[in-house]
Amino acid sequence: MTKVATACILVVLALCAVVLLASAQGVSQSLGTPYGVSGHVNPYWRPRPPYRRRCQQTEIYLRCQSSSCGERRCSDLFRRPTRPRICTADCVSRCFCRHGLFRNHRGRCVRRRQCKKTRPAPLPVPRRPTAVRPE
Repeated sequence: MTKVATACILVVLALCAVVLLASAQGVSQSLGTPYGVSGHVNPYWRPRPPYRRRCQQTEIYLRCQSSSCGERRCSDLFRRPTRPRICTADCVSRCFCRHGLFRNHRGRCVRRRQCKKTRPAPLPVPRRPTAVRPE
C-alpha cells in the first residue's frame, strides 16, 4: 500500500511540474509582441510610439524616403541639366529639408538664393624637386 501511495504522490508531483512549466511559458512571453507563443493576445502588450528625432525648424521628419531624392540639395542647382537625377530605392526615416529649401554643403537647409556654388578643392600642384648641392 505504501508503494502505491508513493507512486500516486510522484505522479501528482509530475503533473504539477508540467502545469507550472506550461503556465510559466505563458507569463514569460515577450512584452514587445502582441501575440505570445500560444497565439493568444498578450494583455500587457502596448505598441511602442514611433521614434521621432527632433528636427531643426527648417526640417521635417519623414519616414521611408529615398536618401538621394527625399530632399533637394544646393548642388542640384548647379548640376548640368543633361544629367538626370538618380534616385535610390532605399527607405530612410530622418529629418529632411522642408519643401522649398535646399541642403547646403554644411548640412543646413537654406533658401535657393542662399545656395552658393561650391568649387571642388583644387588639386595640389606638384613641386619641382630641389637639388641639394654638395658643399
